[in-house]
Amino acid sequence: MSGITTYFRSFLGFNRNVKLSFTANLLNGLSQGIFLVVFNLYILEMGISADVLGGILSASPLAQALGSIPIGFLAEVIGFRKVFVLIYGISGLARLAQVSTGSVGLISAAAFLGGLALAGDFVVRLSFLAANTTTEERTQVYSLNSLIFSLSMSVGALAAGFMPNLFSALNLDLLTAYRLTLYLSGALAVLAVLPCLRMQDLPPAHDRKISLKPYLWGMDAFTVKQALVSLFVGLSLGMLTPFMNLYFIYHLGGTREFFGSVSAVTVLFTMTAVSLAPLLARRWGSVPVVTAIRMGISLFLVLFAFTANPLLGAAAYWMMMSMFQMSQPLSFAFAMRAATEKAKTAASAWLNVTYWLGNAVAAPLVGWSMARSDYTSPLFWAAGAVIMAGLVNQLFFHRMEIRLNQQEAAYAVSQTKAG
Repeated sequence: MSGITTYFRSFLGFNRNVKLSFTANLLNGLSQGIFLVVFNLYILEMGISADVLGGILSASPLAQALGSIPIGFLAEVIGFRKVFVLIYGISGLARLAQVSTGSVGLISAAAFLGGLALAGDFVVRLSFLAANTTTEERTQVYSLNSLIFSLSMSVGALAAGFMPNLFSALNLDLLTAYRLTLYLSGALAVLAVLPCLRMQDLPPAHDRKISLKPYLWGMDAFTVKQALVSLFVGLSLGMLTPFMNLYFIYHLGGTREFFGSVSAVTVLFTMTAVSLAPLLARRWGSVPVVTAIRMGISLFLVLFAFTANPLLGAAAYWMMMSMFQMSQPLSFAFAMRAATEKAKTAASAWLNVTYWLGNAVAAPLVGWSMARSDYTSPLFWAAGAVIMAGLVNQLFFHRMEIRLNQQEAAYAVSQTKAG
């Protein structure tokens, strides 16, 4: 608990922009927590099949893959504040639109529009937090950002598990109860605009020419390697997160309320895991720790696939999701540390592109499998993808991190002597 206490004490020392970013992230997390528990069930309750659901769920990640580079570039042109307003405003309205129509085409179009907006959330947030923190604060602020999002998602998930029951108690049918719950999700995303309006844009760097070159033809080898690792992570999580409520209900025999409660409890494990991550990274290095965590995730995925016991499945879920949350901030912090100054936004953009491309590829595959009542094959596919993410991470970045440590140590010694 001491690590968690340290994070929240550090929160008071972060600048105003960071705190406002965390507030918007919290509201967005509540929105997503509700959405993830209820949306799939809402679509199936409408009589839409699981394979069509897979297609709908691929629309948003595909849009995020396509929109990451343009929105990363847009942030450099118009500034962080305006982009954050666009991100949450459009994504919230798109979420409301998805539950205001019965047309699969319109639902998919709204999901695609929301995905385009959300494409900027990850890309812009990494660069925004990097610009508003010192090098010493960065790993901690990324971990706290992840922790806040996880906590708010858990609260949203817990509420979503029981909220439809409240509407049903008013003699509303289940479909209407789901729809009203999802309207609340969209409204929370729109509210995230308010803290963004109070952000202060950083002055532009006059010595930096804004160009698409670092994103495309000038993309460096480090960015390419990070993008490949992120693709495998996206494939793995894309087979899990959008469908986890269905795994619990149809694979483990649980209920919506059970899944909502399990999702909420996840935050307890996530808080502990995320607070330990920087300590482990300082002891053994970010790259080997991330690799080891991803290998561990695969073991719990296999356990989840083999068990039919909801409680054992919940334990496996808590472990693998907290480990995912533990590894990602370390991976992001290393990417921002190792990327050149001019390539930081481009690197974060490509991390997002390939992550969501992996999600977009995974969703139809899982929907196809579930439509055939096969709930275990996607779990094995996810395990294979996360193993590849760990192996490629170690191959590409272990020696690079050692060199960085040596260079930074040598620089510190030279500064001491100069002082």
